[in-house]
Amino acid sequence: MKSNILITDKLLNDYTNIFKEKFSIDCLWKIKSNINFNKYTGIVVTGGFKTNKRFLSNFKNLKIVSVFGVGYDGVDIEYCKNNNIIVTNTPNVLTDDVADLALGLMITLSRKIVSGHEYIYQKKWIQKPFNLSQSLTNKTIGIVGMGAIGKAFSKRAERLLMNIVYHGPNKKKIKYKYYKNLKQMAKAIDIMVITCIGGKSTKNIINKEIISSLKKSSLIINVSRGSVIDEEYLLHALNKKAITGAALDVFDGEPNINKKFLKLKNVILSPHNASGTIETRLKMAIMSRDNLYSFIKYSKVKNKVTIKK
Repeated sequence: MKSNILITDKLLNDYTNIFKEKFSIDCLWKIKSNINFNKYTGIVVTGGFKTNKRFLSNFKNLKIVSVFGVGYDGVDIEYCKNNNIIVTNTPNVLTDDVADLALGLMITLSRKIVSGHEYIYQKKWIQKPFNLSQSLTNKTIGIVGMGAIGKAFSKRAERLLMNIVYHGPNKKKIKYKYYKNLKQMAKAIDIMVITCIGGKSTKNIINKEIISSLKKSSLIINVSRGSVIDEEYLLHALNKKAITGAALDVFDGEPNINKKFLKLKNVILSPHNASGTIETRLKMAIMSRDNLYSFIKYSKVKNKVTIKK
């Protein structure tokens, strides 16, 4: 008899058949009422789904939370730890796609590719030449969070002959210059690329002090979480041209983003789609399913999120 699994996020709608191969599944968005939470031993969530204490406390027999993604900041880790609930994620499989999108956003923003496209469609090119854009060659790029994605992105940036520095909680055994002080790094760079984890430890680390330390010509690229940036101050800086532009794949309160972003001409907005390729999302679904199956069937944990005591 197959174990009962609850899939919570509609983002996973296209992958329910992957989970059906091993489990009896229900989809939270299809259940109208009278949900029997007690029948589920495992749940599948996306990193941004509000898997908080209020939600988790509905389950009495829950053994595992399988996160469809790398980030697990939406999961109440403390509650899971205290209730012996295993948390797993899907590392490595999405690293290259996220790094690719960060690179694409950076090039698109610096070279004004979207604006150039619109310029032709609006038939402005026949009136006068398009405005100049920024070169990336020899610019200094500061990566916030030198994990797997940060490292993958840095390799791509090297091919563009960019100078790479980074900030994080600890210095890595890598060749790039390390800044323990984020403000000092902000003063030294031309472009900031954010690839760090989300959650309490990084909430609003890109704040007024940091954004104010950037050059007026600076660009910000965020493929991390919306929570890492003080959005109100970022909007202020963009509106006042205190920085040149920002390309964002993530937002606070997404998909209901701050409407002020829609009024700006110096932003590129992406719908949290860094891992959104056919190939990678399929790999993520299979890994998420296998994490569940390995634990429930064989009591073996794959890709366990380390929950510090």
